[in-house]
Amino acid sequence: MTHNHEEKEIFYPDGTLMYRGGVKKNDFGHDIYDGKGTLFDQEGELLFEGEFVNHMKQGNGIMYLKGQRIYQGEFIQNKKQGNGLLYKDGKVYYEGHFRNDLMDGYGILYFEEDSIAPFKELRTQYPHLNQPQYEGDFVHGMKKGKGKQYYPSGFLQYEGDFIWHHMQGAGKLYYAPESPSAEELTNGVITLQYEGYFFEDMKHGKGKIYSRQGILEAEGQFKEDAMTGHGTLYYANGQASFIGELVNGEKHGRGDYFNEEGKIIYSGEFINGERLRITPEIEREIEKLQKQLDGLVGLPNAKKELHNLINFIKIQSLRVDHGLTSFPITYHLVFSGNPGTGKTTVARIIGQIYKHLGVLSSGHFVETDRAGLVAGYVGQTALKVQEVVNKAKGGVLFIDEAYSLINDKQDAFGKEAIDSLLKAMEDLRDDLVIIVAGYTELMEEFLLANPGFKSRFNHFVKFDNFSTDELYNIFAMLCKNNDYQYGEAFAHHMKAQLHQIPVESIPNFSNGRYIRNLFEKLVTIQSNRLIQQKNITKEELMEFTEEDILLGIAENLFDNTF
Repeated sequence: MTHNHEEKEIFYPDGTLMYRGGVKKNDFGHDIYDGKGTLFDQEGELLFEGEFVNHMKQGNGIMYLKGQRIYQGEFIQNKKQGNGLLYKDGKVYYEGHFRNDLMDGYGILYFEEDSIAPFKELRTQYPHLNQPQYEGDFVHGMKKGKGKQYYPSGFLQYEGDFIWHHMQGAGKLYYAPESPSAEELTNGVITLQYEGYFFEDMKHGKGKIYSRQGILEAEGQFKEDAMTGHGTLYYANGQASFIGELVNGEKHGRGDYFNEEGKIIYSGEFINGERLRITPEIEREIEKLQKQLDGLVGLPNAKKELHNLINFIKIQSLRVDHGLTSFPITYHLVFSGNPGTGKTTVARIIGQIYKHLGVLSSGHFVETDRAGLVAGYVGQTALKVQEVVNKAKGGVLFIDEAYSLINDKQDAFGKEAIDSLLKAMEDLRDDLVIIVAGYTELMEEFLLANPGFKSRFNHFVKFDNFSTDELYNIFAMLCKNNDYQYGEAFAHHMKAQLHQIPVESIPNFSNGRYIRNLFEKLVTIQSNRLIQQKNITKEELMEFTEEDILLGIAENLFDNTF
């Protein structure tokens, strides 16, 4: 290649000047730009003036578009690379580092004139407010990395992380300047509004929010610019007013409410910013459940205990209405008694009543036993318990035959299950109720063998065996609920047979289950009788006859169903 430089003019085919400046010949004998030169478009407008190497812009130069300067700075192989100034409408829009034609590295981005026009006087009066739109790191033409962003007035808006032009990552957001104080004018910064994490210009993740006066108002989880998730709200004196779940900035879900002295006033459910109150609608739902409970045969101890709990919770709610502290208690229960005495039925009703009273968030019912909690290997049991607890969170976990968790002192699996349950009772003490159930004597031994477990329970309900009259009433209710009926003769035999049952002396008498089994056997006897007929009426399908019960007596039905 030749190195003979000369000053020369090169023209477009129509004779218009294309280039004026240094040239040299390439290996093919053609003129190429090399050295300082000026490039024009076909209308004669200036395109570029600066340095060329081998026909490419390289070194310092200035680019133009329609006669207006658009870039001034360094070039490498025709691309903006190095330090430079980018112009917009004749004004500097960006100054800083470039790579491959894009803003890349540290730089400063300026506002357009229209944006800052309303604040010209303020910026003139306070020169330190002549701030750019942004100063910080860029990657591929977009804000990425650490940086500061300013309001058009010149006050600091944000400082922290950026990703692809967005506030994203850790950062601090400051209030917009409305009636700034003298100190704020001097500092050029209004009070901190938020510090924490951002995603696409919105508060998202852990963060803290402050009042215009600089007082911490809330901290916790944010989502799409609003507090959503677990968080804490504060009084002006710095005392927490609420700790719990929030949705779109409002208390919603489980939480604790405190007075300004730090005393807990209410612990329970919140909806749309308000604690759950016993409204007339909720009162009607509770009354329905109470009637359902009272409609069950027998169970005087269970009915009394639950009525006591309902009254206690209602009075605590009234105390909160008057700004008084509500007394926290544990709502876990021990049910003791023989099978079939209604323990599971009552537990289901309790879950729904607790939900309406705000004790539980959902009130659903999960039933399990040793097999559902204990795994085959040490270490797996804790995971199994955690899985069951997660299903029961917000409701009632009913553990039947709980005494089987401790078969003996060497039962490592049962001990692991109990230890895991104790941890769950502590971690979810505000939104999980555990009811343990089983035979009276065995439950007493179980609780005595595990003081840690017993200390979590202070409500004990004994489910006595049903009397023979109550067993008859249960049978009558089963018939009514399943569209069966019977006459006086059938009733006479049924009562006579039930009165012969030594309810208190039969070991582990199955109570209601005994009656349900009896009912099912009588339905089978009636079905075998009716199937012999050619024509069967609706009334016959519904009726137990004296013949049915006499056949049952002959087959020792009342003795074999225990």
